[in-house]
Amino acid sequence: MAWLPPRSLFWRAFLTFWGAMAVILVCGMMLTAAVAWYRFNSLDGLNPGNLTRDAAQIARTQGKDGLERWVRIMDNRYSALKIYVMDTQDADILGRRLPTRMHDWLSAYRAAPDRSPQAEYLPADPAGERVSWWEPQLLRLPDGSELLMLFLPFDSSRWEVLALSPVALALLLFALAVTAPFCWALIRHITAPLAQLRHATHALAAGHLDARTPARLARRKDELGLLARDFDAMADRLKALVDTREQLLRNIAHELRSPLARLRLAAELARRNDERRDLQLDRIERECERLDTLVGNTLRLARVGALPVPTETLDLAEVVSAVVEDARYEAGDRQIRIAWDAPPPVAIVGDRCSLASAIENVLRNALRFAPAQSVIRVRLLVNASEASLEIEDRGPGVATEDLASLFEPFYRAASGAATPGSGAGLGLSIAQAAVAAHKGAISARNVSPRGLSVRMELPRLSA
Repeated sequence: MAWLPPRSLFWRAFLTFWGAMAVILVCGMMLTAAVAWYRFNSLDGLNPGNLTRDAAQIARTQGKDGLERWVRIMDNRYSALKIYVMDTQDADILGRRLPTRMHDWLSAYRAAPDRSPQAEYLPADPAGERVSWWEPQLLRLPDGSELLMLFLPFDSSRWEVLALSPVALALLLFALAVTAPFCWALIRHITAPLAQLRHATHALAAGHLDARTPARLARRKDELGLLARDFDAMADRLKALVDTREQLLRNIAHELRSPLARLRLAAELARRNDERRDLQLDRIERECERLDTLVGNTLRLARVGALPVPTETLDLAEVVSAVVEDARYEAGDRQIRIAWDAPPPVAIVGDRCSLASAIENVLRNALRFAPAQSVIRVRLLVNASEASLEIEDRGPGVATEDLASLFEPFYRAASGAATPGSGAGLGLSIAQAAVAAHKGAISARNVSPRGLSVRMELPRLSA
């Protein structure tokens, strides 16, 4: 059972069950032994020789009826001793069924080779000496007929006490009394955390995204603790997604409000029909293009985030080369050089359009902030398991505290917000969504003496 954790609920249930069984067994044995010992002690003072002499005297003087009364009195007085008086047909004079154990003793006694049919029974010892409880004793009635008396003392089997109804009932009640608290404790140990988890689930379903399981439950080392920690992780993830969605909606509303306000102002100015009308119409056209670009990038971000698992085999070096060649046209006007030496083919599994879009967004972001007559370096590093694409510019870089938020939608660092034409802050978010769809990772870091390096790590196609 190596797959079970050390504090698994299985072990707790297993130990609880066997703990209850051990308590029942030990206490049952003690109860049985106590009753048996009490009954066994009640034989003290009884002598089989004296009992045989009394029975023989009653048989001679009072006959079979007196002997029956005497046996009943002895049964009522001494519960630890059973006396059976058998006739020649091995039937008890009280009509009781002879125990199998005694029937076997009687059969073995009669089959003994050193006994003749005429002298198979021993007469009572007249001296009253103590004889064995197990020795059959001969009784003679006044009419000359013979009976055989057998003793069954309780010490022949202490477990015989289990056949007594009060003792069996007491053991059953005791077992129920022991197992009830054990079962209650075990069920409480399981249901109480489940109730807490159910309460947290209802709270989460009601919209309370800060609902979490109790810290004590999350610290448990069994399956319930694992479930609580998974629930907390799920709640954290849901809260992050909802917060991101709300932040995204706020950012979209904010980004749309500015061009719409400029469109409204330009429309009002255009209605004046003065010499600046053409200028205002041009402004309206530019704002419409910005809105179209913003909406298109937002839709692209949503589309890339829902991208299915890529299945196409691509040459990453070829995809990067195609993006670099397109970017060099724009870089030439600003006298920016893109340093890229295509390596041998690097096979990966991906989607060409989304992967090219991610590389293009990162490269265009580098072009936007790179100073004139600088160099943007593009390198593809390969190891046995992954391919790493680095795009490094010589721009102003990003404040250290802004690096973690650089890939959030509509986020713009202080340096980017002040740069004309810096966009809406969706390019790197689209790149991150595309890389994540390829089961990769993207990160950014500042380089010395100045500049920003963005690194995209993608898994290679296994051989």
